[in-house]
Amino acid sequence: MTSSNPRPSGPELLCRAVLAIAIVGGPLGYLVGAALHPPVQEIGEGGLTVAANAGAHPVTNGVHLVAYVVASFLLPIGAVGLGYLAYRRTPWLATVSGLLGVMGWLPFAALIALDDLARTMAQLPDSGQYADLYSRFETSAVMTFFLLTYVFGHLVAYVLFGIALLRARAVARWACWALIASSPVTMAGFVLPGRPVETVGIAGLVLLLLGCLPAARAMLARTPGRA
Repeated sequence: MTSSNPRPSGPELLCRAVLAIAIVGGPLGYLVGAALHPPVQEIGEGGLTVAANAGAHPVTNGVHLVAYVVASFLLPIGAVGLGYLAYRRTPWLATVSGLLGVMGWLPFAALIALDDLARTMAQLPDSGQYADLYSRFETSAVMTFFLLTYVFGHLVAYVLFGIALLRARAVARWACWALIASSPVTMAGFVLPGRPVETVGIAGLVLLLLGCLPAARAMLARTPGRA
C-alpha cells in the first residue's frame, strides 16, 4: 500500500525546520534583548541614552546586542513562515501580513546598530560630549524612516498574522489571540504614563513568543500540500 500523504523530502524538511526555528527563535531573541536593554529613553535624548549605556553592566548590555542581532536574522524569516502557515486558506491576508512583517523587521538591524553606537560612545572618555551627535543621528530622516517602518510594519503584521491564522485554523485559537494582543500591549508600554516598557512592553513580547510556539510546532507537523 502507498500512503496518500507522501513523506516530505529532505529539502522540505530543512525548510520547515528553518522556518520553525525562526518563528520561535526570533521572538525569543527579541524578548531576551529587550529584557536586558538599558533603560529606554525618549527619542532625541542622546545624553540620557549614552548615560544609560554607561551605567549598564557591560556583560548584560553585550548579551542584549547579541540577542538582537540573532533576532534580526530570524524575525523576517519567521514572518515568512507565519504567512506560509495561513496562505492556503487565507492567501491575501497571509500575503499582506507576510509582506508587512518582512518590511517591518528589515530596518531592525539599523536600530540595533544605533544601540551599538550608544554603547560604543559610552565607553569613550568624556562620553557626554557625543550626546548631540547621537541625537542628531537618531532623529535624522533616514533613521526616522527606519523607525516608522519598523513600528508600523511589525506591529500591524502580527495583528494580521493572528487574524489570518485564526481564519485558517492553523493553530490554537488562544495562540492567534496572543499574537493579536501582543502588538497593542507592546505599544502600550511606550504610550502609557511613565512609559512602563520594562513591564507592559515585555509582557507584549511574552505574548508574541507564546503565540509563536504553536505556530512553530504546526510548521514542523505540516503534511505536504496541506494547510
